[in-house]
Amino acid sequence: MLSILVAYLMIDVRAKLAQLAASPQDTMQWSLAQFEVEYLAFVVAAEQVAGAPRPSDAKAALPELRRRYDILYARTQTLRDSVMSRPAIAGTDIGEEFSALAPQIFAMADQIDAADTALIAAVPELTPRLARLREPVRRILTFGNHTLAVQADATRQDIASVLTRLAAAVAVLLVTLATMTLLFRREAGVSDRQMRENRATSARLETIFSTSRDAIVVFDPQGRILSMNRAGQQMFGTGGDARQAARIDDLLTSDTDGVAKPVSGRELFGTAAAGLKTGLRLKGLRSDGRAFPVEISVDTAARPGSDICVGVIRDVSRQAAAEDELKQSRDTALAGEKAKARFLGVVSHEMRTPLNGILGTVQLVEDEIERSPEDSSTVRDTYLPVLRNASQSLLSLVDEVLDLTQIEGGVRLAARPFDPGALARDLVLAESARAADNGNEITLRGDRDVGPVIGDPERLRQVLGNLLANAVKFTRDGRISLEMHRAGADIVEFQISDTGFGMSREELDTVFDDFVRTGAAVENQVQGTGLGLGIARTIVEAMGGEIGVESEAGEGSLFWVRLPLPAAALPPCPSESAAGFEAPRGASILLVEDNATNRFIARRMLENDGHTVVEAVDGEDGAEKAMQAGFDMILMDVSMPVMNGISAAQHLRTRPGPNRTTRIVALTAHVSEGLDSERTQSVMDAVLHKPLDRDLLRREIALATGVPMPADGAATPLAASAFYGMDADTALRLSQAFVAETDKTLPRLLDRARAEGRLPDAALAEELHALAGAAASLGISRLHERLIRAEAAERHGDTAETIRLTSDLSADWPRQRALLLSAGRSGTDRATSPQEA
Repeated sequence: MLSILVAYLMIDVRAKLAQLAASPQDTMQWSLAQFEVEYLAFVVAAEQVAGAPRPSDAKAALPELRRRYDILYARTQTLRDSVMSRPAIAGTDIGEEFSALAPQIFAMADQIDAADTALIAAVPELTPRLARLREPVRRILTFGNHTLAVQADATRQDIASVLTRLAAAVAVLLVTLATMTLLFRREAGVSDRQMRENRATSARLETIFSTSRDAIVVFDPQGRILSMNRAGQQMFGTGGDARQAARIDDLLTSDTDGVAKPVSGRELFGTAAAGLKTGLRLKGLRSDGRAFPVEISVDTAARPGSDICVGVIRDVSRQAAAEDELKQSRDTALAGEKAKARFLGVVSHEMRTPLNGILGTVQLVEDEIERSPEDSSTVRDTYLPVLRNASQSLLSLVDEVLDLTQIEGGVRLAARPFDPGALARDLVLAESARAADNGNEITLRGDRDVGPVIGDPERLRQVLGNLLANAVKFTRDGRISLEMHRAGADIVEFQISDTGFGMSREELDTVFDDFVRTGAAVENQVQGTGLGLGIARTIVEAMGGEIGVESEAGEGSLFWVRLPLPAAALPPCPSESAAGFEAPRGASILLVEDNATNRFIARRMLENDGHTVVEAVDGEDGAEKAMQAGFDMILMDVSMPVMNGISAAQHLRTRPGPNRTTRIVALTAHVSEGLDSERTQSVMDAVLHKPLDRDLLRREIALATGVPMPADGAATPLAASAFYGMDADTALRLSQAFVAETDKTLPRLLDRARAEGRLPDAALAEELHALAGAAASLGISRLHERLIRAEAAERHGDTAETIRLTSDLSADWPRQRALLLSAGRSGTDRATSPQEA
């Protein structure tokens, strides 16, 4: 460091001396003096012209005047523009004065360059102007020379300072060199001691190397083995001669795609350089060719001439066997879980199929009894209630087990506007009969105070239904209450209280666990699986809410649920109960069902409502009949031999024929949401679960034929209220115009959203916004909400979310389309004013 400092100071001294030798100050001093001389010469020449006795004498003196001005002009320009003049003039006290003087001299050029007569006439005026410049010229010369003298003195002092620092640095350097000499002598002694210690350490390491239980191999980048300890010789069977395995790739292989590949020395060097030094799993090869699992740790070390790599190799045969056994156990457990899930799915399907026959037959018997009331008393009053209740109980048990298996795979939520009060009223009405059988009274409070909300009505119905059903089952001759109120800006609290058996403190800790039944349930022979409360808790947690219970044995229980349910921006449309809804008669329906019993039940239901039914026994038969004649609606079972319902529907949708756009409704005994959303929605318009519900079937027929129908506030668009006050023709034109525009726009938006490798598209967001505005104007809240969410995702650059939302929109559009056309055809005849709603 000191050497660098000395060299730097020497270079600085040389530069200063060179600068001093150039002596620009002398040149500048001469230039300033010449500036004054040229000024005075010009003044003299001007006075000669002004004092000439005759015009001819004055004219004769003009060349000298012009020459002196040109010299003065050039000198002034040099002082203004020269780099050497800047230290003396620019930035000094006389800088401004020179800046004012130079323009005055330059301004005389026009008069000097004029004609002789004009110049002679102008000389008397120039003389006093030149006289006024005398003092500024003198001050410039004086102060300029003073400034140059000061700068020259500063330069000399700077050189002296550099020389002083150089001398000090040289002195420090000499002292440092002397100190380093002493330190080197001391370090030589230390190095000698360390050498002796290193020899002792090497001896100890040699002992460790030879006695280690792991194989230690030293090799070079070419893979040549330089050394191997005794454990390595025993592990690989090389005996006492390590030269039997002269290369590392004779000992180690890697298993790549089931093919053994020798591991070279360069690969191990590269692995160590990449930082993967420990825990490498490879295969070792014994001298007899047998392979065994090993774990190797490698690191590199530098030595003169070539680097070396040290590998510590451990035989992990026992560990690998234990891991294989553990994997086998895990695979067995997973296979058992999958087998259980498959078993439940198959059993549910097989159980629901006969249930469809039981419940369907009950409905048919009721129909026959209504036609022949004289034969109905015994069957209707004695056997039918028993048959119906037993079937419904069995169906409830199956549904609870299926709910559990679905929820274990993850709860899926579908938020939309709905009225929780109407939902609560439906639940209370549904449980009233069973409550009365137990001598209970059910009351509902607060159902009209909360108002419309955004949430998943089906999941809420499942939670409250389980809690209310529990209260009915565990209460005798008592009171049951369902209350609801807002507990915050976006929080709605539901409370279900009863005066039933109650629970002990110990039972409260496990009441929400699966398959748990309380002592009161056993003592009072209350039927159930013990799954309802566990399912309710899982759903509530998935919805971001809380659930809890307070209870005293013998006093009753209070269950409370708090859920985030923000107020809806638009009120749900007026709803009428679907119960008892009469679908239009005379529809032509293709029924595709492989099960003869199910086919018989569905056919009789449809024929009792006055429809024409054509049957098909499998998907292939159904596709052939659908290609031969047009139908108002197709009922298509999903699981069938020869060709399943999905394939048959795809066949009809992709080929020209009379039923390419006909409404296809899936029939299935499966209740998996994945089936509904992923497998059927791309080709089918709706899904009906077995056992068939007559009212839901009638609703689907109404949608297929475009006949006005009661709106379902939880699932239908809000178009009915949008058409309030319109005549039927206007409502129909509006709905048809929106449907036509959306039919054209939605596929294009989906294609643009799915474009491979695309970037966020502002134009796509604008089109989504425009379509959302049109949906809002017609009150189609579900479509409007998804379009707005898709627009927001696109504007924030989340193209994957845009694709998901537009795909959902495209899948749901056929149903929304049918509902909108139905509302448009109904016009003001069916629409209800927002106030009435």
